[in-house]
Amino acid sequence: MDFNEVSNQPSQVNKAKNRLTLLALAVVFVAPVLFAYLAYFGGWFMGGSKSHGQIIPEPWHIEDLRTTKTNFGTWTDSEYMSKWNWLLVIDDNKCDIECEINYLMLQQIHLGLAKNIEKNNYLMVLNEQPVELTEKWQSKNVMQIEMRDGKVLLKEQLRNLNNNPIEANAIYLVDPLGNIFMKYELIQSKEEAPIYSKGLRSDINRIMRMLDVSTNND
Repeated sequence: MDFNEVSNQPSQVNKAKNRLTLLALAVVFVAPVLFAYLAYFGGWFMGGSKSHGQIIPEPWHIEDLRTTKTNFGTWTDSEYMSKWNWLLVIDDNKCDIECEINYLMLQQIHLGLAKNIEKNNYLMVLNEQPVELTEKWQSKNVMQIEMRDGKVLLKEQLRNLNNNPIEANAIYLVDPLGNIFMKYELIQSKEEAPIYSKGLRSDINRIMRMLDVSTNND
C-alpha cells in the first residue's frame, strides 16, 4: 500500500490522492526552475533578454523518456549528469547528413564555451531501432529511445507530469536537474551553422551565468 493510501478508502480515492501528491512534488521542485527560465528569457530581467529557442512551458524530465539503450550506461552515472546538455533528437537509426551537420554544430558550440566547457555536454539521441552508424560515428555516445511518427514516446508515470508529445528532429536543452526546457529547430546546411550557433552559444552562456543550478561547480 502506498504511504498516502487509506485502507478504508476506495482505490479511486487513493489514486487521486497519490496523483495530487505527485503534482504537488512537481510544483515544489520544478516550478522555481521554470519560473527562473521564463523570467529571464521572457525578458523580465536585464531589459528584455530574449532566447533564440522556444521555451517549453511544461518541461519534461530526461527520465520521462522511454530509453531503450545507451552506450554510456545510465544517465545518473554518466558524464551528462548535473550538466547543461544539448540533446540532438533524430527520428532515425543512423546519423545522416542533417544529423551530422547539427551534431558538429553542437560540438563546436561546446568547444567554444571556454571556461564553461566543463558545465556543458551534448548527446545524439536516435530511435530504438538498431543503430547504423558509419565508422566515424561509432565512437560517439548515443541514447536510443522509443519514437513513433516523429514523436518521442514517454513513460506512463511521468516525473514532471507533462504528457504532451515531444517532437523528434529537433535540438533540446536540458538543465543540470534533468529538465528538458527549451527547443531549437535543426539547421539544414553548413552555411547556417555560424550564425545559428552564435545564438545557441549566447543562450547557454547567459543561462549558465545567471541561472546555474549545477551540482558540479567545484
